[in-house]
Parts: sequence; structure tokens; C-alpha cells
Amino acid sequence: MNKYLLYLMLGLLFVACKKDANQEKYQPKFIVEGSIEQDGYALVTITHNLPYYAKIDSAQVEEIIIKYAKVTVTDGTEEEVLTGSYDRGRFPYFFYKGSSLKGKAGKGYQLKIEYAGNTLTAETQIPERPRLDSIWFEPRKDNERQLCISFTDPVQEKNYYKIYTRLQSQKEFIRTLLSNQDDQYFNGQKIELKLNRGSFNNLTKIYEPYFLVGDQVQLKFSTIPKSGFDFWQGFQNEIINASNPLMGSTAALKSNINGNGAGIWCGYGSSIYTITAN
Repeated sequence: MNKYLLYLMLGLLFVACKKDANQEKYQPKFIVEGSIEQDGYALVTITHNLPYYAKIDSAQVEEIIIKYAKVTVTDGTEEEVLTGSYDRGRFPYFFYKGSSLKGKAGKGYQLKIEYAGNTLTAETQIPERPRLDSIWFEPRKDNERQLCISFTDPVQEKNYYKIYTRLQSQKEFIRTLLSNQDDQYFNGQKIELKLNRGSFNNLTKIYEPYFLVGDQVQLKFSTIPKSGFDFWQGFQNEIINASNPLMGSTAALKSNINGNGAGIWCGYGSSIYTITAN
């Protein structure tokens, strides 16, 4: 059970119930995390939420994963029904993935989920991908190095940014600490950011904010629409405030999922950079 519980805590980031001993107040909802990236394909996961005091075991984990939905993505011209796929190295291990409709900057994408008589919908856009001016490491103690970036925010544009890193040997990108950036504080200016690595999950006991000399690091620098920023900023605030986004109140999480669901369908314009810590 520990393995399943770990995957649950790592992956089920969205909830739709409040902490309350009165189980009658629990409202079952579908939890959606969907993304479409510039030059990439749509990826969608669907689960059920759980009551705050629900008993979690391997059977319960199996039941909350939605495996038989019809998931459709369209840009208004082309349409694709996503294919169900398995990856036991992640949670949820079952997800829906596109293979023909690639994301393009400046276009809008509609998501439609049909399951057991329920229909969920959402819309998003993919902004133009951002560019860094420079990327480098600064020394910290011993052989630790802090990743730094600089970029120039376009003048007279409203932009929202999200930043991820991973070791080149890792499969998944991980959000940096304070990964969401709103250009209201630096519109049209050049800005430098000193980045701290994010934790793989909010249960990590030992936190290492820096990389080590010799690490081959990839950085993903993304722009996202306002709906994506609002959701992820609320999620980030939940973590910073030391609450548990898995089981806590979702009042701060601004979902863009319509219907009996919560979560996020978000477009990303992303640039990826590779650098070795020295």
C-alpha cells in the first residue's frame, strides 16, 4: 500500500472537497489535469476526488482512476479523440494522450470529456513561447550551484510565466520553487531570477534547492494563459501556506473545468534549455 499511497500523494494534485468531519458535505467530482504544449500533443488525466477522511488502500486507488472516458480535443478545425495509455511509473498511471493534433502558438483548444452520462468541457490557448536572454550557474557552498536566468518581458503585452527544471536523466520536469511569474511587476523590463529547485512532492523531508557541479540540467521556460496562472498560483499558495492541496479546501484553486469537475486544462508555449553546472 505504501507504494500506491506515495503515487497518490505525488500525483493527485487537485481536489474538490473541504476538510469537514461531516461526510454529507462531500461532493463527488471528477479531477482533471490536462495540458497541450506548443509542438506537442494533448495529455489528460482524470480521477475522482475523495472525502477528507476516506480510507486509502490499493483498491480505492484503482477505483478513482477513470479509464473509460471519451476525451476529445479540437482547435475548431481539426479534432482528435485521445487514446488511453498506461505508465506505471507515474500517477495516475492511466492517461489520455494525443498523437495527431499538435499544439500551435496563438491557437485555442477545446477539451471535452464524456463519461457515464457526464460531460466536462474547458478551453485554453497556447501563448507564444518565451526566450531567455541568458542562463548560468552561481556558486554556493562547496560544490553546490544555483541556476539563474534572465529574460526580457515584451512591452505592452500581458504575460504569465511558469518555470520547470529536471536533471537530464529524469523523465519529468519539476516546478521550481515559486515557479509562477506575473509580469505586472516587470512589464517590458529585463529581469533576472535566481531559481531554487522544487521538491518532487510536498512530503519530501530533505529539500535540496541547488544543483551539484557536473549536473546536466534542463530548464523549461513556459508562457501560460491567465486561467492557467490563476490555477497554479492558487496551488502554489496552498503549498507555501503549508496546507495540503490533496485534501484541503479548493476555494483558492480557480478551476477552468466546466461541469461536475475541477482542475485545469492549460496551454503552454515552452522553450527548453540544457546546461551543465560548473
